[in-house]
Amino acid sequence: MSKYQKGDRLVIVTAVDKDNVGRVGTVMDISDDDHYTLDCLPNYAYKEAFVAPARGADLIREERRRQIEDEGYDARHDFCEPLNRLVAGAVSYAMADIDYGEAEAWWPWDFGSWKPKDRKRNLVRAGALIAAAIDKMQDEERFRKWKEETENQREYGV
Repeated sequence: MSKYQKGDRLVIVTAVDKDNVGRVGTVMDISDDDHYTLDCLPNYAYKEAFVAPARGADLIREERRRQIEDEGYDARHDFCEPLNRLVAGAVSYAMADIDYGEAEAWWPWDFGSWKPKDRKRNLVRAGALIAAAIDKMQDEERFRKWKEETENQREYGV
């Protein structure tokens, strides 16, 4: 009997192609009880040793990757977005299963873009928005330091 079943979410923990490490995929097919074909890597099977059940941080990382690659919500987009909106969006998704009306009131963007799902998916989206907010804070700090250094160089003629 195989360790995982079709539909399980797995994370690639080791791979020949290092870019695939950390990617999360759904088991699409199982052969020989220890090879798994994942939807994130079409026509590619991994031995059991190369995959593990996806944990919360894996799912959040993969959702953030999806937001960037599929939706275009990259660092450039987020830099122009007020930090409080990213946090409010995260709060909205995190609260969706607790108090739907209150969660909806927190949503900072147009309501057509708010797509709450099941509890786990909502928490994953909330986590990805929190990750985007943290990235934005770090980017702003780097930008502030760069700006100060540039101004100092101009002031001292460097």
